[in-house]
Amino acid sequence: MKKQTFGFVATLLLGANVLLPVFAHAESLNDLDKKESAITRQSDKISGELQIALNDVNEKYQEVNDIRTKISENEATLEKTKVDIKETEQKIEQRKEAIAERMKAAQVGGMTDRSINALLESKDLGEFLNRAFAMSVIQNAEKTKVASLGEAKDTLTELKATQEKTQAQLKQDSQSLETETTKLDSKMVNLKQELADNKTSLEKISQDKDVEKARQAAEKAQKAQAEKEAKEAEAAKTAEAEKASQAAAAQEKAKAEVAPQASTESSKPASSASSSQQSTTQTSEQPKQEAPKPAEPSTPTTSGRTLQMESTAYSCAESVNTYFTAMGIDLRQNPQVVAVDPSVIPLGSMVEVSGYGIAIAGDTGGAIKGNIIDCHFSTVEQCIQWGRRSVTVTVIS
Repeated sequence: MKKQTFGFVATLLLGANVLLPVFAHAESLNDLDKKESAITRQSDKISGELQIALNDVNEKYQEVNDIRTKISENEATLEKTKVDIKETEQKIEQRKEAIAERMKAAQVGGMTDRSINALLESKDLGEFLNRAFAMSVIQNAEKTKVASLGEAKDTLTELKATQEKTQAQLKQDSQSLETETTKLDSKMVNLKQELADNKTSLEKISQDKDVEKARQAAEKAQKAQAEKEAKEAEAAKTAEAEKASQAAAAQEKAKAEVAPQASTESSKPASSASSSQQSTTQTSEQPKQEAPKPAEPSTPTTSGRTLQMESTAYSCAESVNTYFTAMGIDLRQNPQVVAVDPSVIPLGSMVEVSGYGIAIAGDTGGAIKGNIIDCHFSTVEQCIQWGRRSVTVTVIS
């Protein structure tokens, strides 16, 4: 029993040495929860910023569309103003030409003399004044019409200048808004990327938490197993002590029975002594029973679902392999990893492989299908030494 207890303790220490490099850099669940909470808060903040940026983008796009509408309307008004200016200029030119023709006709045809004669032919002073006033009104009307056309042209020219200035400002505002919109679009892209990165980090933390829970479950199972073995060892020790005590009592009783026989049967001292010696020898040898052989090192020491599998070996030192597993474990820091078929052994499980020890099922492979397990080693020489063999795999958790 002592040998068995020693074998269990040695196995436990071996398991601890195997687990130590695997979880030397593992974070506690409390640390992972804090990190997950911090990333979640950051993601919520980024989501809020993203929504604000989205609202700003929508507003800027609306402003851009409004300015473009104003630019379009102003362009139409500007074109109409240009047409009105052109028509007014044509009317002014026509009016000037008409006045020039009348003046020419008056000079050639003696229009001035006729106007004077018309005034002189008046019957009285009242008719003279009426005729003179009428001639003045006609001349002033011509001058007023030409002047009004000139004012209309000036007004239209000023309107054209204002519209051109407004058009230039609208285009400048549109370009400024489009620049701001482009910046907001870039900001939204960055925020979306940050959210995607945070999502990846949260998935990695979730995997780490699963690994940590598996590790704690394995430690708990090992602790329970150790307590169970300790209780069994203590019970066996107590039973052995009781057995030794009973043997000693039987020996004393045998001596007590032999003494009277030696005094009454003095004719047979040698025989009695021989018998007593034989009985004592048998009694003293009775507690020394043969202790059971310790379990083979290749036999799993943990409890759980047991599978018989074919095992191969691989190493991250090989040029064709990377340093990181399918679960993101760095094999340079945590070399105690096995590759499995996830449909047979779920990723993240703690397993014990006979002859290899306790490891994490943290990797996969194209050739790892069904009841095949690929054990990782730090060097290629260890892989060659391991070769291909049949192993017993116990899924701890």
